[in-house]
Amino acid sequence: MSTLQNQITQSLEGLSDDSLRFILDMIQRFVLPSESRSVSINYGAATQGKKRRLGSMKGQKFIADGHDIDECNDEIARLFEVDG
Repeated sequence: MSTLQNQITQSLEGLSDDSLRFILDMIQRFVLPSESRSVSINYGAATQGKKRRLGSMKGQKFIADGHDIDECNDEIARLFEVDG
């Protein structure tokens, strides 16, 4: 393995699965030749039933203290014509 390959491998150690999926997706989209891109990876089994946040949003606080995020559910359902 070349020195560069070793550096890349070391830089990937310790990254979260979300980060690794993102890097793999970028490699498949932009680096690999078009004939290699036809190979798709099934992430369904690994992420099934697990909620994910975007990597750049982890740890961010978007809701004010004391705010009930569910208080507008009925209005949102009406806006999107959701039966329920």
